[in-house]
Amino acid sequence: MIRQKKLPKKTACRILLFIVLFISYSVTGNSQDKIITITKDTIDCKITRITRNTIFFDLITNSVKTSGSLPVSKVINYTISATGVTADKPKPLSSNSFERFRLGINGGAGYLLASSEKAEEALADQGLGADKAKSYYRDLKTGWTANADLTYMITPAVGTGIKYKFFYTSGNVEGYFDFQDGVHIIYANFGERIFVNYYSSVIYYQEYLGRSESVRLTSAYSVGLATYRNEIESFNGYYNVLMKGKCFGTDATLGLEYFFTNNLSIGADLSVFLATLRKVTRSEGLVKETIELDKENYENLSRLEFSLGIRLYFWNK
Repeated sequence: MIRQKKLPKKTACRILLFIVLFISYSVTGNSQDKIITITKDTIDCKITRITRNTIFFDLITNSVKTSGSLPVSKVINYTISATGVTADKPKPLSSNSFERFRLGINGGAGYLLASSEKAEEALADQGLGADKAKSYYRDLKTGWTANADLTYMITPAVGTGIKYKFFYTSGNVEGYFDFQDGVHIIYANFGERIFVNYYSSVIYYQEYLGRSESVRLTSAYSVGLATYRNEIESFNGYYNVLMKGKCFGTDATLGLEYFFTNNLSIGADLSVFLATLRKVTRSEGLVKETIELDKENYENLSRLEFSLGIRLYFWNK
């Protein structure tokens, strides 16, 4: 007859504690939490900590553990299948949790799309010469541009707001001018300084490219008011004319931006601005008149722009 021995009480407790810890470790070690991003990607991981703005997690690949984090603004939802997560003022995650405001500031170059062929011929006919006239309008077509926009994001992808654009160009030429009267030919200068301002409302769209969510494709379309000012100076300042006007304009923009942080990025934009003046006000000294332009003499303000700038995202709600 074999007699069964009883384990000491302390030993039995230790074995029981070991079994409990082993089972607990197995359950927590093998369980998978899930994070669903705004791009509909699912990350199988172990969530370790949740703060107001960030979710921290561990990934285990081939027994190698790596740690990572995601801003709350890039997460739609998450699922925790194990305990042990520390939350510092956790914020409910949904499609309504993202940076609501976007501020963009850009600067670059613009190129006027209007044909200058007739204007070159008119300037050349005054005795200046075809080469100088062509060079003058080539300089006048290229200018500097700056713009700023403030957008309120309705969803993570779509927003609306306001936009301001500014364009400046100038040209100057010197030479002999023939008054075509058989008597007067003088050596003088002719120059223009053109300013175009644009105030508009804008519809904005954005989406990430790739899983890293560090590069974003953006597009915007706006409709607003364009104002035109052309300061013409000739004959060494003795003959000055101011041309002013306003009209409706539209602007379409396509851009790429790269994120350095969750709230700061640098971007490049390519845009097309369209506007046409049909009426101008001409001021020469004390004389002021409003001129209805013929269709063939409409002032085309349309241009192509390329710009670089920064974008700030804030107010995560």
